[in-house]
Formats: sequence, structure tokens, C-alpha cells
Amino acid sequence: MVRMIIADYPLQIRTRYSAICGCALVGGLCILLLDVMIFQFGVYYYSDDVNVLYPVAVHSLIGPKGNPTRPFEYLIVLAANNLYLPLWLGASLLCVVGAAITSALACEYLFERQLPKAGWWVLGLANPLLFYVVSQPDVVSQALCDLLFAAAMLAFICEMYRLQGESTSSWQADRVAFSLNLISATLFFTKETAVAAAIVIPAVTALMRFRTKRVSRIFLFSLLLPIGAAIGWIFLKLKFHPIMLPTEAGRYGLKLNPITWVQNFVVTLAFPLTPLPSSFIEFDLLRQLWVAVAVGSVIVFVWFLLRQALRQPRIVVPLLVIAASCAPMILIYSSEDYSTMIAPFVVSIVLLFAVTKMRRLTLAYGLMLYTAALANGFVFCLGVDYNLFGLQRLGYSIYGKWYQVYPICPIGTTAQVGWDATVDNELPYGPPYVKGRITCIQ
Repeated sequence: MVRMIIADYPLQIRTRYSAICGCALVGGLCILLLDVMIFQFGVYYYSDDVNVLYPVAVHSLIGPKGNPTRPFEYLIVLAANNLYLPLWLGASLLCVVGAAITSALACEYLFERQLPKAGWWVLGLANPLLFYVVSQPDVVSQALCDLLFAAAMLAFICEMYRLQGESTSSWQADRVAFSLNLISATLFFTKETAVAAAIVIPAVTALMRFRTKRVSRIFLFSLLLPIGAAIGWIFLKLKFHPIMLPTEAGRYGLKLNPITWVQNFVVTLAFPLTPLPSSFIEFDLLRQLWVAVAVGSVIVFVWFLLRQALRQPRIVVPLLVIAASCAPMILIYSSEDYSTMIAPFVVSIVLLFAVTKMRRLTLAYGLMLYTAALANGFVFCLGVDYNLFGLQRLGYSIYGKWYQVYPICPIGTTAQVGWDATVDNELPYGPPYVKGRITCIQ
């Protein structure tokens, strides 16, 4: 599908397959190293993983809380469980590498610049959030979301530039828009954080089509795909979550404070930009260091984007679409997990302009980003009792005590999971009527 989208790009930027293959190779090897850490340290599936392991174990789309599970994540982990459960790590690897390559292509097309070969190689490893997105089975949906969002943005940018040029109406001209709407429809069922992107991207595309009077029957038909997916998503939410409107209460409630929006915006951008481990937030004093570096990184990046927007006004619309797609992270809750959706775009933009001017500094920056991912892996794998320089642990994300509870099965030695309904043992965070436990089959 990405190849089909590229074929319709009007500026004919030459794709460098050897450089892209190098990016895929470097990225794959770097992620495999993180996977080796998981196996070597004997990391377990923990309580949050029940949300995906329980449906797989009982072969049901309904999760332990009585809510529907994410269908694509369920199918991927189910297929892995039928063969060899840790294969879900490979699925995450493919999605993350694919998202990085697709995002870089989209940024090339957006800024009309080619990423040098060295930049492609650095891109394969330059992601401080790698460990989080490839180490948890209940984050497979986020990895898939990242890939589809990158593909949707690539299609959107190609479609925007095409509408500014040719005026023909045919399948050849409409196939990018068809792909865009198909991807947007799929995004609804990957993860909740992708819902804004699934609405904004086809909506802005339709607006551009109507303004340029390029509304074809093929496009109108394809527009039914995200509309139908939205209706289905709303139906499921109404059926299983009667109270849909969020309130100010709770971790995932709608925040009505503009100051909180600014904070969430900065944090969302900071996670992929900051060349320090996000696990530093878990430790006293190191948290202040991470925040200081993060704020500085965001200020420099936003200043640079504003400068580029003044020089290239037509990049403003795609950048606003990306920002609008981050609405759940800004208005509700920000997390390093959710920031992985825009991480490849942010890193690609930095590399696109920095490699040619500051080659060595850019290489060092990319290595620091991957070192941050490695450090996150070590902090997680060493467990909650790990004492870094005697600093007090504050409790943050997957690195805190609240996450690494209720160990289920070791990831490395569990070939399959099953379900034993004869054991009188309730699932964590599950409804009272769910009895039994997940069994580990080696």
C-alpha cells in the first residue's frame, strides 16, 4: 500500500532502497537487542497484560472487565499463541520499523528534502521509546497504530500535493485517497488514542476535495469506510461503556484546564525528543534533570518548526493535522506509550535538517536516543527493587511498583497460555464473576 501511495507522488523523489533497507536492518537489530534483554532477565507478563492474555487464553473478544478487546491486537497475539507466544515481539518489531520508514518518507515529501543515507541508518535506532513499545503485549495495538498513522499521513501529504496539481479524476488519481480512507477506518480499531487521527485525516482530505471540486464517485464511496467505522466504534462504546462523555475526574478524564493542555503538549513532544531515559522520571533528582532537558528540547524543536512554517507555508496544514491527531494526549492524558505515534515524525524532522549540517553531532544524538531506550530496558528488567545511586523511587509508568505486580508467566519460557477455570482465583482488576487463572504452557 505504501508503494502504491509513493507511485502517485507528483514530485518524483527517488526512493533509495539500499538506505531504507539499512534503516530496517539497524532498527531490527536494535529492537532484537531489547528482546534479548527481556529473555535474559526472565521478565514476566504482569497485571496489565491480562487485558490481552485473558481473551487469547479463553478465545474470546471480551476482556476480563467485560469490555471488548482491541480486535487487531487480539488477532496478532492469538496467532502468536497458536504457534509460539513470544512471536508477538516480532509483530511489534515489524510495526515499529515500518512506522519509522513510512514516517521518514512522509517527512521527505512534506519538506521536499531527501534524508541522506547516514540519516536513514541513524533513524533505525534513534527512538528513546523503543523499549516501551516493543516489550509489552498489551502495547502491540500501539505499535500497529503507529504504523497505520504513519501510512495515513504519507497518503494525506501525497493527496494534498496531488490536489494542488493535476485535475484528472480516475482510479489512478483516486487510489491514494481510497487507501487513506481505508487506513483511517482501520485506525478506529487499533487504539483509542488513534480515534482523533481517524476522524481528522479523512475529514481534512474531504474538505480539500470539496474546495478543489475533485469529488469523484470512488472518493465518496471510500469516504463511507471511515464513516462506517466511526459508527461501529461509537456503537461498541455505547454498548459496553454507557457513560461515554468524559468528566474532569479520573486519570483518563477530559481536562478542562488550558495550562494542563500546554503541559500535556510539551510532555507529548518531549518523550521522543529528549536524549535521556524516560525512566529517570521514576527517580528523585533525575526527574528534575529529565524535565529540564525535555523542556529545552521542545522549545528548540517548536522554534525550528515555526521557522520552517514561515519559509514553507504549505507544510502548516499537515503539521496541524498531526497536532490535531494528538488531541487525546493533550486534552486527556499524555504518556510515553501514546507519544510513540508521533515519535518517528519528530525524529525524522530532526534528522532531515541536521544530518547534512551537523553530521557527527546528529549521529551522537541518535546514539543517545537509543542509549536512553537501552537504559529504560535495564531499569525495567532489574525490577522495582533496583536502587539507582540510592535515589528515592517516585513511581512512574511501567518502571514503578504499581505496574510490576501479579506476575503471570515468564515471557521467554512461555510458549502458550491457556485457561484453567477450575481454580478459585479472581483475575486482577476483573469482575467478580471471572474465576480461574491463566496457565503457562512451556
